[in-house]
Amino acid sequence: MYKKGYIFLGALGIVLLAGFFVPAFAQTVVDNKNWAELMAKIMLGLGLSLGLAGSAIGLSYGFQALLGGGEENFYKNIPVALLPSTQGIYAMVVLFANMDKIESAPFTVAGAGAIIGFACLFSGWYQGIVCAAGIRSILEGKNTLANSLVAGAMPETYAVFALVMTFIMK
Repeated sequence: MYKKGYIFLGALGIVLLAGFFVPAFAQTVVDNKNWAELMAKIMLGLGLSLGLAGSAIGLSYGFQALLGGGEENFYKNIPVALLPSTQGIYAMVVLFANMDKIESAPFTVAGAGAIIGFACLFSGWYQGIVCAAGIRSILEGKNTLANSLVAGAMPETYAVFALVMTFIMK
């Protein structure tokens, strides 16, 4: 578990360092306005990347549990495993909703990217763990499909809260 965390932090550090050196690679003079727009673009891209990563991690947990149940249980439990897929969609919505605001409000856009990225990463990740536990409960013979759907939707609410906050920010 620790190795994955170090890899994630290292990749995040490389992306952030690369963002600071982009103007040097382009050999252009950067004024303060361009730095703000650059940071807004980096944070929107990072927010999208983290949101998609949260969905991917959550889906991998859910489908690992689903595949452990065998072929006969696959299709009746697939809705529970698919719950973490929405975090990536929320991150894409924030990206497309804020692309036209980069020049006029770059710091607000950067904040929206950070909010949605981290909220979707962690809610998707833990939603996948909850969904995997729900699938395991179903596979043990307990009649808990509805309970698994409700429990799996709880981490989702925080991604929805983050999405709403990005539209309220000014």
